[in-house]
Amino acid sequence: MENEKMTMEQRIEAFYRQSGGPHNSQIPKLLEKHLLYGKDHGMPGYKETFEDGIMDVVLNDPSLLLLYERIQRWRLKRKSEHEAASHLKEKIESLEREVARLREAIDRLFEEKSKR
Repeated sequence: MENEKMTMEQRIEAFYRQSGGPHNSQIPKLLEKHLLYGKDHGMPGYKETFEDGIMDVVLNDPSLLLLYERIQRWRLKRKSEHEAASHLKEKIESLEREVARLREAIDRLFEEKSKR
């Protein structure tokens, strides 16, 4: 039976048969080695994550890839708008502080003028 045609349950059973059963103390080590170097788990020496698996599915499906690209563009646009709004908020706060300083200076000038 080819690995590509086996169900996940069949693959797990085959793994246990080859490794001496589910109670073998070497299972974690063997599983880690398989995840790092198994032909069906991507680049040798790299342990695929759940996100890697999802990205693999998305990148190999044109309709999902289009959807992914649109979502990424939308997220980038939102981030850019958020940064612009944040910059604008900082600028407004800076101007408010400057207006407060100018008001204080004007008030001091009027006080000095009224004392004369």
